[in-house]
Amino acid sequence: MHSTSISAMKITCVTIGVLCLTLAAISCGDNTEEQAGAQRVLSTVNDTPITQRQLVERLWYGPGPRVLLRMIDERLIIAEAARRGIRPSRQQIELKLSQAASRFGSEKDLKDMLRQRGHSLAELKDRLRLDAMLDRIATEQTTVEDSQIEQYYQENIDEFSYGEQVRARMILTQVRQNAEALKEALDRGGDFAGLAQQFSTDPATSDQGGDMGYFERDDYAEEISEVAFSLEPGQTSEVFAVPDGFCILKVEDRRPAAVKPLEDVRDQIIARLKHKQRDKMRRQWLIEQRKQARMVIADPRLRELVAGLAEVATPPNPFEF
Repeated sequence: MHSTSISAMKITCVTIGVLCLTLAAISCGDNTEEQAGAQRVLSTVNDTPITQRQLVERLWYGPGPRVLLRMIDERLIIAEAARRGIRPSRQQIELKLSQAASRFGSEKDLKDMLRQRGHSLAELKDRLRLDAMLDRIATEQTTVEDSQIEQYYQENIDEFSYGEQVRARMILTQVRQNAEALKEALDRGGDFAGLAQQFSTDPATSDQGGDMGYFERDDYAEEISEVAFSLEPGQTSEVFAVPDGFCILKVEDRRPAAVKPLEDVRDQIIARLKHKQRDKMRRQWLIEQRKQARMVIADPRLRELVAGLAEVATPPNPFEF
């Protein structure tokens, strides 16, 4: 394990050791005062008492090992992220928060869930930040072979194929009379891009001089595609009706159906393969770091329970409180 991670674990182990000794003292009773506190009755059920010691032992050996392992994992992730210079951006955290809100239905539903469990949105953001750190660590640890890239490309060739495409510019108006006037201006040599930028009401293309980019037949409404694919490069259409008003198109280029070359999509494939392997690598990396870390847990039973979990437990779930 890297020196930074070891140092962080030493600090963690001291903290864990102190906590173990403290709770062991409460549970076992090192002196008269502590024994009295341990035997304090917290509740009775039909005259049967539940003592502080019973509650502490139930928590200590029940959820305790999993909570302790989570704390260990968090220290390991933070130390490694610091070593690698990984600092999740605010945008990354907000994206994860948005995904979480969708998972629970809405942001309000997410906040309600947190409130019911006695936690805040700030706490969740801290957990999502750790999750983003582990994502990045796992991604950097993942390697993708050329053979894997080639195999993915061949098995998903349809994904990288495209049909016949045209590149066109559009002028859209709400009134036919306005479109007819613009068509007359174009016929007299007017600049299509300039007129589109000045008069088109299409919010998606007007700022780009009406540029629609390359598109296939199914990318636009049938009325637009039929006209666009009937024109040759350099030709301008007549005014025609579309669902949003009245339109004029100018086709600038056409290209036949084809498959994108592997080199053009290599980075895209690598990103997808790494993402696909990320969950597996998150778990593998964390289990390996647990093995390499020097952990000292004073309580023998707790140590045994944590050791067993460390070999199989999945990475911390931000939503497990």
